[in-house]
Amino acid sequence: MVVESPAGFGRVEVSHYSLNDQVVEGLRALDVPAFSVQYHPEAAAGPHDSMYLFDRFADLVRARRAGEPLDAATATATTPAADVTKEVN
Repeated sequence: MVVESPAGFGRVEVSHYSLNDQVVEGLRALDVPAFSVQYHPEAAAGPHDSMYLFDRFADLVRARRAGEPLDAATATATTPAADVTKEVN
């Protein structure tokens, strides 16, 4: 579901939510180069558990530099299978 940001950042959509209690844990901005995630994946602790987010950030920076659409950089990133959250596609 896409909604307007109440803070005036344009359209945003939920990108992650908890499988335990359905709490929103991540947002993806559709009109500005930004995303957020707030959770701690307990299934695979360590520095590698959020590596896909750093990959997504690097893709977003590269796309921004190349002048590509914002959604092209974040649409292909995947969530690790061991993550306790679910990414909404």
